[in-house]
Amino acid sequence: MSYQVIARKWRPQAFDEVTGQEPITQTLRNAIEHSRLHHAYLFSGARGVGKTTTARLLAKALNCHKTDKPNIHPCRTDDPDQCPSCREIAESRSMDVLEIDAASHTGIDAVRDTIIEGININPVRDRYKVFIIDEVHQLSKPAFNALLKTLEEPPPNVMFVMATTELHKVPDTILSRCQQFEFRTIPLPKIFDRLKVIAETEKIDITDVALREIARSGEGSMRDAQSNFDQVISFSDDKIDVADVTTALGIASTDMLVRVVRAISAREPKAALDVVEELIARGHDLRNYSRDLLGLIRDLLVFKIAGGAGGLTEGSILTADEMKGLAELFSEADLIRFFNSLAETETKLKDATQPRFTLEIGLVKLVEMGRVASVENLLERLSRLASGMPDTAPKSDAAAAASEKKTLISDEPPETPVLEPEFPPEPDDLPWETASDVPVDVEPDEIAPTAPLGVDLSFLDTMPVKLPPMDPEELEHVDDTWLDSAYENKLLLTGDDLLPIANAAEAVRIALPSPTTGGNGAGRSRNGAAAAIAAEFINRVPEPEVISSEVPVLPENATDAQLREYAEKHPTIRKALKIFRGKIVEIHKT
Repeated sequence: MSYQVIARKWRPQAFDEVTGQEPITQTLRNAIEHSRLHHAYLFSGARGVGKTTTARLLAKALNCHKTDKPNIHPCRTDDPDQCPSCREIAESRSMDVLEIDAASHTGIDAVRDTIIEGININPVRDRYKVFIIDEVHQLSKPAFNALLKTLEEPPPNVMFVMATTELHKVPDTILSRCQQFEFRTIPLPKIFDRLKVIAETEKIDITDVALREIARSGEGSMRDAQSNFDQVISFSDDKIDVADVTTALGIASTDMLVRVVRAISAREPKAALDVVEELIARGHDLRNYSRDLLGLIRDLLVFKIAGGAGGLTEGSILTADEMKGLAELFSEADLIRFFNSLAETETKLKDATQPRFTLEIGLVKLVEMGRVASVENLLERLSRLASGMPDTAPKSDAAAAASEKKTLISDEPPETPVLEPEFPPEPDDLPWETASDVPVDVEPDEIAPTAPLGVDLSFLDTMPVKLPPMDPEELEHVDDTWLDSAYENKLLLTGDDLLPIANAAEAVRIALPSPTTGGNGAGRSRNGAAAAIAAEFINRVPEPEVISSEVPVLPENATDAQLREYAEKHPTIRKALKIFRGKIVEIHKT
């Protein structure tokens, strides 16, 4: 006997075996048992979820010969004493159950010849004449119109069962004449359980992780998952592992998806790029990987909001504990930003000439999004600056959530570390072995004023020269409240403290004595270093330029050149240019 694929060999033989469609099968069984059958049913849903299988089971239940009336437990194909009607329906050769492929019989002639002209002929042997019309949305508009009257008032022993994957293409006039059943995609755990039964019965040695990957590859379709199972069996040897599944099907493993999520959390773009390199090496489809990653981010967002309630994440590739651990790394706003950015990348991959580059840039963009501050934090910072309060760098949403969580868990206040400034090592040429050996009566200038305690004073050369003194009377000032307020706010926003010495903080850091030392010993040594640095600074910084107070004489009919020369030599203007680092732009004679 020739080999029969798993999808056909393991086609459900009873209503109880139709996985994931329990409400529909329960309704049909009750209708059969209580003789409340409708004359037209419309099954809609995704591919491979059991529409055609349920239609055949309904036809077998109506015409099974084991009972005198419709039987909710029709014969199985492996029953040695199955009735002829059930056997012929299972083999698609029954004269009273006609399966019509609307994709290849779309015209009105096919509907007229197959259905309308033979509908008034009684069943040859069975109780009901059943018309199963697959992909009914493919029928043309004239064909639908020809079917309307027959579908509304068929003979009592005739039943229509129609199936479609695109319900929106079926006319409303057809929908109103049928009982509609919407078949849902099958949850991943139920596909996994079904595949596990098949593996145990067929004695296939496969790990649970590999089976879960095969179930995930079906994307809610039992038939697709079973076909992929067949493909993996043909590829692998005796033992089937997750590596065999990912290689045979060309899909990314769950581990590769989780690695990218953790790389985003840890802000490690190289880890994300390593995943792309591995995808390219294995020949995976990058767009499919993006879709899988989109699904994982969606699951994390839904789990963070709903906590796994209501079955919203029952199709996730991760367990509840795994999703909980990953979801805690991000806030809802983070996950929404990740999803939108990745969706844009997935769209670009469709027409990208270099898919690898597009995906790499997209993943690095996700990693860098962790550094982006939210609008709320930015507004809060601006508000603090406008009110004159010190600016504090806001935490990221994830860090704030983690900090809040720690506060809730622990009742003890965190220890505040004592920060001590770092000092350079003591030079070897000092007359004392350690800083504590420095005598109390040693003067500061005795401690190597050019290089105290081995400190590099080259930064003093970058400091500006001293500024010339300038009296307030030399400047003309006009009171303007709005201008003064705007000037102060500008200083707050830019962080300008108006210090004329750019490296003052460096000098303070080196000269500052340790807070842990006392007044003698090392503390006195640091004080000596501070004095030496101050002396060296005074020696190196030249005195300000002496500006003559003599005001030059301006001719009566001065030219532009004479006006500029007058301004450049005027003592007040020279002082102002020196202090404010300005330059003369325009001169007007009043």
